[in-house]
Amino acid sequence: MNSTVTRPVAVGIALLAVGCGGGAEPGPQLSAAPTGVRWIDYQGIALPHADQGPADVTEGAATGFEHSPRGAGLAALTHTIRLSVAPDTEWAEVVNRELVPGPARDEWALNRVQLSMTGPATPEYAPTLLGYKITEYRDEQSLVDVYTEYSDSSRAVNHTTVSWYGGDWRLRLPDPQSTVRPVDAIDRLPPDIVTLEAPK
Repeated sequence: MNSTVTRPVAVGIALLAVGCGGGAEPGPQLSAAPTGVRWIDYQGIALPHADQGPADVTEGAATGFEHSPRGAGLAALTHTIRLSVAPDTEWAEVVNRELVPGPARDEWALNRVQLSMTGPATPEYAPTLLGYKITEYRDEQSLVDVYTEYSDSSRAVNHTTVSWYGGDWRLRLPDPQSTVRPVDAIDRLPPDIVTLEAPK
């Protein structure tokens, strides 16, 4: 009788042990720094190129980012800067290959047509990259804060969203009706950012 009673109990304990012992798989490492970083000038601003992207730059548009937190972080800061300073001859290609299609992209393009930028960014307005922080990561979309510094030593954080679209990380511009501030001035950097400080 003892054997018939203890056998189910033993099996139950064994299954419980297997369930507890397996453990959850570790999540993505959001604070891992890109590897193989080198700096390449674009419109007077030093941008990082790393093992995680971009893999290709054609007509000013940077594409080919790794499907990982590091790829998302690099894409966020790369697309943000290139979109801001792309000259008249390249901005359309940057928009088409670096942004998620939609009303926000269309509105940005309509506004850009009314401007003209033919040379490098004016030094006093050109940002220096300091790093980024991923505040939310999912395989299909991530929120990334991009930190920059300006010539007057002021600092800012740009709250960006990148989406995995067409096999690459693309910047998703805020909805035209959104009231959320995309950029905030800051006094100090968070201690846990992924540092990507451009050379002076």
